[in-house]
Amino acid sequence: MKKHKTLWVGIICAFVPILITIFLVVFVFNQVGEMGENERLHKTQNYEQLSQDSLKETTVFFGDSITELCPVEDLYAAYTRKTGVPIINRGISAETTDSMLKRIEKTVLVMKPKNLVMLMGINDIAAKVDNQQIASNIKQMITLTKQQSPKTHIILQAVYPINKTDRESLFDKFQLRDRDNQTIDELNEMLESLAKEEKITFLNVNSYLMDKNKELKKEYTFDGLHPNMQGYLAIRDAILEALD
Repeated sequence: MKKHKTLWVGIICAFVPILITIFLVVFVFNQVGEMGENERLHKTQNYEQLSQDSLKETTVFFGDSITELCPVEDLYAAYTRKTGVPIINRGISAETTDSMLKRIEKTVLVMKPKNLVMLMGINDIAAKVDNQQIASNIKQMITLTKQQSPKTHIILQAVYPINKTDRESLFDKFQLRDRDNQTIDELNEMLESLAKEEKITFLNVNSYLMDKNKELKKEYTFDGLHPNMQGYLAIRDAILEALD
């Protein structure tokens, strides 16, 4: 009886740390998610206010964290000097096409942009949103743009590849776990067809970003998902050529 009781005590003692760890992980994950959502809403509100008084007919980069982290004003400064057209960043980290669709009118189209450079979809893939739904959301954004800012030159970028092979960080692996290049390729095929159907510019810069295994080059990323400055520079000229 005593041995049996000791066994149960041992089992309970062994599982308590595991349960506590699971609880802490879930708690932290939920807190981070809530903080991320609050931050997204805060940035959206800021962009709405800024866009009301922003210059019109600018070149706007519109997307998620891959756009937000890109220093477009500096990277494309020569374009602004040459054309007189300012560059504006309207990227928000962790966004999906659903949230972008909700904010495009007040944070982007109100400025009547000369060029609208769109890059989106990778977070939808991580959230297991069907590619058809992603394309549908993007199509609605294109329709709104044509209706509210008909002179805007729309440039729809292909979703960039990711790199899972060279990742050692647990955070990187966690971040990339629900993303894959096959789904990205399938989405890009749909986006290319959508661009042809809508008669807008489709820009696929992935050949500049991929290694021989068709993954994002290790030297072009710091986490397997987001380009670093070297990665952004590798595609700058191709994007410049697409701008009006």
